Amino acid sequence: MIHPVDRAAGLVVRNGPRRLRFFSEGWGDPALLEPPNLSTAPLPAVHPAWVSKEYVGNGHLVRYGTYEVPDLDLPERSRRGGVMSIEPPHPHTRIVMLMAAWNEHDPKVRIAIGHLLAERDIASVIPENPFYGSRHPNPQYDQPIRTVSDFMKMGIAAVTEGRAILTGLRDPRHQLGVSGYSMGGNVAAIISATSDFPMATAPLAASHSPAPVFLDGVLRGGIAWDALGGMSEAPRLRSVLNSVSVLRVPAPPHAHQAVIVGGRTDGYIPETATQALADHWQGSQLRTLRGGHATLVWYRKAALADAIVTSFDRTYGKS
Repeated sequence: MIHPVDRAAGLVVRNGPRRLRFFSEGWGDPALLEPPNLSTAPLPAVHPAWVSKEYVGNGHLVRYGTYEVPDLDLPERSRRGGVMSIEPPHPHTRIVMLMAAWNEHDPKVRIAIGHLLAERDIASVIPENPFYGSRHPNPQYDQPIRTVSDFMKMGIAAVTEGRAILTGLRDPRHQLGVSGYSMGGNVAAIISATSDFPMATAPLAASHSPAPVFLDGVLRGGIAWDALGGMSEAPRLRSVLNSVSVLRVPAPPHAHQAVIVGGRTDGYIPETATQALADHWQGSQLRTLRGGHATLVWYRKAALADAIVTSFDRTYGKS
């Protein structure tokens, strides 16, 4: 069963203007459609440059900064990203990186979850995703992902940047974690699986790969199939998108301590796609919450934050 709100969103995606279609300029660069190397080799650390800070009404410290990963082949406007952190007003050891959802130009959901986590002594780092927000390659277009290769480039860059920032946060005093909602949950899972050090992990409303999301959920209607050569190309698209599946990476030792969240009536993320991740990470905890993809993030932020807290407790012991 699909939640009515998700079903309505699917109709909007299907019947909306063409300028919002995914992959409207086709496949893109063939070289980027080959299976990427989901390597676990260590990466150089990235240390954001923090440029300002403020204490907000609840006493939390909010910092703003920028970072750059010069070795990634990204559009010029995407090469430098913004980052913020939300920290408890007292000493803390736990830090989680919250990855962006699909089409997230404003991180307001991650900010809200970050404040809930700060109340429970967990600091959040919230990086700006490649291709979104101020990193939009060409703001004259509503949809920044113009080709399938754009999507692949964006996803690999998000994983690489996330791993590099977490590497920069490594310190004997820190307990690190990674999480995200929807696409952010998939990216978080790949970051966790390919990092060469343990971390608390909480993929929220996440698939094991982008393939079931685009091809088996309500977003299928938003694909510009004509630009890809027609719907007969669906198997090829599935193959390309499955090349970035967490299932391609051996479960890391800390995977059995992860907490995975799914929505009972999620129309974007098929239940089987979340279950496949949980099955691959044997011993992980799978929580199925009542609600759809939209309503979970609207009304169940506290439950999502609780999953992140539990992933830290499972990984490091209760604080």
